[in-house]
Amino acid sequence: MFKIGEFSQLVRVSPPMLRHYEKCGLISPAETDPFTGYRQYSAAQIPQIGRIAALRDVGFSIEEIGEILPRMDDKAFLDKWFREKSIELRAMIDAGHERLTKLMQMSGELRKEKTIMLYEVELKKLDAVKVLALRGIIPQYNQESILWEKLGNYIAQNAIACHSDGYSTYFDEAYMEANPDVEIAVPVDTFGESRGEFVYKEYPAVELAATLRFSGPFDGGYDAAGEKLAHWLEGNGYAFAGNLRGHVLTSPDDESNPEKWLTELQVPVVKVK
Repeated sequence: MFKIGEFSQLVRVSPPMLRHYEKCGLISPAETDPFTGYRQYSAAQIPQIGRIAALRDVGFSIEEIGEILPRMDDKAFLDKWFREKSIELRAMIDAGHERLTKLMQMSGELRKEKTIMLYEVELKKLDAVKVLALRGIIPQYNQESILWEKLGNYIAQNAIACHSDGYSTYFDEAYMEANPDVEIAVPVDTFGESRGEFVYKEYPAVELAATLRFSGPFDGGYDAAGEKLAHWLEGNGYAFAGNLRGHVLTSPDDESNPEKWLTELQVPVVKVK
């Protein structure tokens, strides 16, 4: 027989934890001295400690272990418990991966923001512009490339003459967590024939727009520019009077270095105070 301290060294479980297991009904001393109250454990109890430790290591709670231990020889019972725990663990792993991905994205966004240069907000008139446009629902805002690739292929296949800049207009009344309604467009000098979802149109002139240019990656750039534009609008008494859009002045087609991309955020506004 072993004193609790000796037994704890053999099974590598601290005396306070052994007492906790005892309190929870998972294991009791082989003997307890009726006069001193000293606990004594036997070598025969080591496998039970091993089972408790193994179950805790894979995530079972003390309460769950208390239900499992008496039925360790019931294979069907164990299979049910282990199957349910594996589902729970997979869900936790998936959630952990999602949090890790968001953390990595946040780290990347913080680094990107350091490369973004914001210019001053400018009030101006936007001239009318002829465009070839493609509008669609995309999974997320950062997947706008789905539309640009589709429009680019159409332009190439039909040898359409167009400018190198481009517009992205956001039609939802609020920010969408998923499936935003976005229209992209490239300026053209003359209208061709619209075909299906590829439409020639004219963006009308905007008499008064608040605009803000930023240089750097689109990811993070739109967020930083949007925040600065919001503060300016509030501080100067202007409100939205139309859809927000981005005008890419220097695009990835013009410059491979993202730090040299130039975008102008544009929103029609009206003075409210």
